[in-house]
Amino acid sequence: MDDERRALGELLAAHADMERLTAEIGAARERRRDAARRLISLGRGTSWIARQLGVTAQAVDGFIKYQERQGKRRGPA
Repeated sequence: MDDERRALGELLAAHADMERLTAEIGAARERRRDAARRLISLGRGTSWIARQLGVTAQAVDGFIKYQERQGKRRGPA
């Protein structure tokens, strides 16, 4: 019974961590999109931003346009 209680405690703690981390990563993604959009409005391109992050320009374009694509999938409200 002790093992079961310990395992359940670990399961619940891990689940709580996953929920917290999911919320944190969502917020970080939004901050990244906002910062990239600001840099673009200041005259930087996706290639420059990509070099700063160590990713491709296509990746930058993808995360900047994520919300646009999501809105198109959902359709008009």
